[in-house]
Amino acid sequence: MTHDEIGEMLGVYALDALDALDADERQEVDDHLASCPRCRAELAAHREVAALLGNPIGDAPAVAPDEVWDRIAASLQDEPPALSSVSRPNFRRRFALIVPLGAVAAGLILTVGLLAAKVGNLGQQVNSLRHQASVTSVLLNPAHRTVELTSAVHPVWRATVIILPNGEGYLINPSMPALASSQTFQLWAISRGKVVSLGVLGSHPTGAPIRVEPTMTVLMINAEPLGGTPTPTTPVLVRGSLPVGL
Repeated sequence: MTHDEIGEMLGVYALDALDALDADERQEVDDHLASCPRCRAELAAHREVAALLGNPIGDAPAVAPDEVWDRIAASLQDEPPALSSVSRPNFRRRFALIVPLGAVAAGLILTVGLLAAKVGNLGQQVNSLRHQASVTSVLLNPAHRTVELTSAVHPVWRATVIILPNGEGYLINPSMPALASSQTFQLWAISRGKVVSLGVLGSHPTGAPIRVEPTMTVLMINAEPLGGTPTPTTPVLVRGSLPVGL
């Protein structure tokens, strides 16, 4: 086989697609690689892309090395060989060509996915800034009221609620115990003598928005199973009285 014919088979060779190459052809590729640094470098690039596509991406997006994307971009500029014959060697060349082009397409899809993750992170940052601005606007409003929620036993847990006359408010500066992964903080109020849920706050309730009604007199927080419960099932961690007529 010529240098170009072996180069067309490197995609198959990199994926260890043994059925596509017989023993003699594989030995010929091995012998050629031993004396051709260019083909060895191309084979390494194929294997890097295959490894990236085969590994799961965790919480933080993986970033491929710059040289991998450089080689992918360079490969897109190459003219693919004509596929006019239907002989067995040409069939293998077609297969070898399809594999690297498929890896290139998958690599480009991976790149788009990484960019989408970055855009998603940016969106979260924007939402966080908007949320902080909302909390700040309540604090700067001279009509806001402050309610301190504290525990009655040691250790002393605390949380502060800031509320506007229209009932809009936020939970800030919480000093609360760490929760198990199966738990969430839940906010409760006493309204007309009954305990009502104001919603779950998550495990890190800093800045959690709340809504207080004029009939509510007390706010309380406890820890409940994920998703919350219709009525309290655990002891109250912190509680505080709402101003009359809020």
